[in-house]
Amino acid sequence: MIARRHAFPWLSPLLLLLANLAFGLFLHRSEISEVVWIGAIAYIIFECSVLSIIWQPFRDFVLGGFKSDMGYTIAAFLSASFAVVLVVWANISSYFLVMLAAGLLLRMDLFTRRIGKRVTFAVLVTTSAAGIALSWLLVSLPTWL
Repeated sequence: MIARRHAFPWLSPLLLLLANLAFGLFLHRSEISEVVWIGAIAYIIFECSVLSIIWQPFRDFVLGGFKSDMGYTIAAFLSASFAVVLVVWANISSYFLVMLAAGLLLRMDLFTRRIGKRVTFAVLVTTSAAGIALSWLLVSLPTWL
């Protein structure tokens, strides 16, 4: 059986859905405020837009910083700060890194199938939102029964 070249990938959206589901369940377990939920959703939308719609400008911005000594110095400080955040908040950092990796995998799957930026953004946001919504549903389900 020969697979169609433009068949929609199924594994990478499932991984992104599960990553966002796990993140949503983590947020529920932590019993955080609505402000943090809004921040988490804003992060997800920002991540999806960077991975799809504004990929080229973001890439040019990051690579443009390496054209001077000041850019390398700032990059070194930001890398060191990021390393401290990873170590201090290892638990929550792991969720963000897994969501980013799953999002990148889905983006590359859609890119190799020559899917447009806007459709890629829609797929990323829809899949991520479905994972967060599923976490809400799983937490609320026992109260409905």
